[in-house]
Amino acid sequence: MEFTNITTPNYRPEADPANGIIKVFRDMVHSYLNIVQRNAFPPDFLQNLQDLQDTSQNSSETVKKALTYEIGFLVALAFGVLFFVLMPLTGFCFCCCRCCGNCGGKMHQKQTKKMACKRRFIYIFLLCITLIMLAGNICMFYSNSKVSSGVKDGISSYNNTMENLKTYVNSVPKEVDLIIGQSDSVIQYANNSIIAIDSVLGGAIKSEIEAKANETLDLVVQTINVVNNTANLLVAINDSFNSLRAEQEIIQGNLSDVQTRINNTLNKCGTKCDSAKNSVDGLTFDVSYQIPDLSDPLNRMNDFLGSGIDSTLQKVRKAIDDIPETVKNDTRDAVQRVQDQLGKIKSTINDTKNAIPITSTVNSALNGLNSISTSVSNVIPQIQNYDYYRWIVGIILSCIILLIILCILFGLILGPLGLKGTEDPTKRNCASNSGGDFFMASVGFSFIFSWLLILIVAVLFVVGGNSYTLVCKPWANQQLFTYLDSQTIPQLNISHYIDTNVNISTLYSDCQRDDSLWSTLNFNQKIDLQKYLNITQYTDSVQNIIDNTNITIKNINFLTTDQKDQIMRVVSSGVDTLNFASFKSQLIRNITKIDLLSFADDLDKLANDSSLPENVTTELRTEASVLRRIDNHIKSNLIPAVETLDTTVQTLEATSENMPATLNKTLANIEEAQAYIDTQTVGVIKNATTAYVNKLVDLFQSYVDWAIFTLRTNFARCGPVAKAVNSAQTIACVYIVDSVNAFWFSLGWCTLFLIPSIILSVKLAKHYRRMKSSDVYENEYDQMEMTTSRQFLFPRVQGKA
Repeated sequence: MEFTNITTPNYRPEADPANGIIKVFRDMVHSYLNIVQRNAFPPDFLQNLQDLQDTSQNSSETVKKALTYEIGFLVALAFGVLFFVLMPLTGFCFCCCRCCGNCGGKMHQKQTKKMACKRRFIYIFLLCITLIMLAGNICMFYSNSKVSSGVKDGISSYNNTMENLKTYVNSVPKEVDLIIGQSDSVIQYANNSIIAIDSVLGGAIKSEIEAKANETLDLVVQTINVVNNTANLLVAINDSFNSLRAEQEIIQGNLSDVQTRINNTLNKCGTKCDSAKNSVDGLTFDVSYQIPDLSDPLNRMNDFLGSGIDSTLQKVRKAIDDIPETVKNDTRDAVQRVQDQLGKIKSTINDTKNAIPITSTVNSALNGLNSISTSVSNVIPQIQNYDYYRWIVGIILSCIILLIILCILFGLILGPLGLKGTEDPTKRNCASNSGGDFFMASVGFSFIFSWLLILIVAVLFVVGGNSYTLVCKPWANQQLFTYLDSQTIPQLNISHYIDTNVNISTLYSDCQRDDSLWSTLNFNQKIDLQKYLNITQYTDSVQNIIDNTNITIKNINFLTTDQKDQIMRVVSSGVDTLNFASFKSQLIRNITKIDLLSFADDLDKLANDSSLPENVTTELRTEASVLRRIDNHIKSNLIPAVETLDTTVQTLEATSENMPATLNKTLANIEEAQAYIDTQTVGVIKNATTAYVNKLVDLFQSYVDWAIFTLRTNFARCGPVAKAVNSAQTIACVYIVDSVNAFWFSLGWCTLFLIPSIILSVKLAKHYRRMKSSDVYENEYDQMEMTTSRQFLFPRVQGKA
């Protein structure tokens, strides 16, 4: 019997890691954090969360272990603190120095031969730094948007995950009902088989007996047909012979009459007709047909055929056809008792469903999921609002970096456009001077916002970096599960909720393989399926009930004693030894002594003699015509009758030749079949009953084996649980943590490059800004630097042309 397979419910799509930050950028951030945090997980200070919660015990030791573990982050934070302190201080000092005319604040630029080369070098270097900062700023905008999209996708994936978990949890009792419910079809099948025991068991017994009986019955029927055909042949021979004798007498009479008339005519003819007188005596039959006496064989055969053998065969066939009804009548009480046992089997199997702690576990899981869904649903609007504010802050921070980059780019564009190589620094045009001003603006903005930027980087670095190293990384390589298993936290102890020995890491690894919930939760330790599904006592009872049922089949007698005697009388009737030799010898002789046609021709020749009287010639012609009619009658009636009789005799000889052997074989088969029915029927009934019971027992055993196998291997495959954990890891770590880490990484990247950009911008600004004084050369075309004593001469008054 085929059982229904468990079908997998339709689940919503899980969170896709590909929707997170691009892999190259994520791997770069992960590589940096792996360098910063080189200590293995878990840290010493987290070895026991219970001790960590008790702050009064070894608090200083715990803090020391935590600082030791976070040494990489502390070193990075130290650089951030230095940056946070020194950049504003440096900016303040730089501003003061510039106000006092130092640090490049004096609007005077020395002119040297390497001035152009130095400017180009600084320009190229600053351009490279700016492009690097621009790449980081693009990553800031991208990662900032990925945080928002991560929140949005995370909420959608969270809803899908919760729905998948609810679908999975709800499918668990349905699968139990499906597995246990299959027993109903088994019991119904068995009950139908019991109700139809007449057609199932009775049919099997009938088929076994019928296979042997039909062969004998068919042989008896063939024998009856042979005897009947032989009897018909005997009757046909008698009838044919009687018809032949009648024809012979008619023709003999006609020949006698014509013989008399011819003699009278020839006497009238006188001596002229003496030649024909010798042939007149030949107008008689030359044969005498004789056949053996067939009355005795025919009477014996008719006695056999009239012995009621057809009625006997019908009784045998009816007795065989009534076997199912006999089985039904003999097993009426057994059927009721077996049905009672089937009810007990159904009750026992249903008790297995009650023994499986599914309902309470499912209700508890659903309540927990509903509670989580309700709590998270209340927080989701706040998360979306906070993410919107965070996005605005991210955009502002990105725009601050973009502002600094744009100032530098404007300086890099306007400075070279307005600068002429031989132009006096005091006469630089507005474009060149604006380029220098943009450089100084970028420096000012850098000093103003650098402390804020590095502060945000430091905070996000500590939070996001530790989230990755302490949660996401061990979560991805399952070290987190192993660590949680080692803690004695009741809320994380699965065995606290389900009375089985199972931990988080084992549960996750089993669900990753999509194993059955039965094996994953070690239900075998709590529930002995072999015990609950042990229905042997009931199947044994069913077997004993049916085995002890007495089924009796009677009235199967192929032939009565009298009918067997009649067959023996037919065998000894001598029909196979009938002698038709005399009859056959007459067939080769002529029917008449003379040829009637030749004699008629002779009479016609005599009639042609004109010397004869007219009345004689007329009589001769008339008598010749009669002879021809008699000859024609012999050929058309007598000869076919002879041929028919000869054919019938040949058929009879061919049929009767093997009749005794056939009848003896039939009797032997009847005796053998009767002996089989009389001695083997009980064994046939026993074998059929055993096969019937074994089929029922095997049916229940196959269900029990299938149910145990399905519960242990296919029941509630927990792949959706592992996928839910993976989705949670994707949402928390890939969508959120990686995106946040990418943002502070790109922000810190840009912030650190502010230092070389400030230095290069200050140096390059003097090459484009308009100076208040300039160097004076001895020769207009000499690029040599003049002495300092001539740098501050008052300019001479010159008249306009």
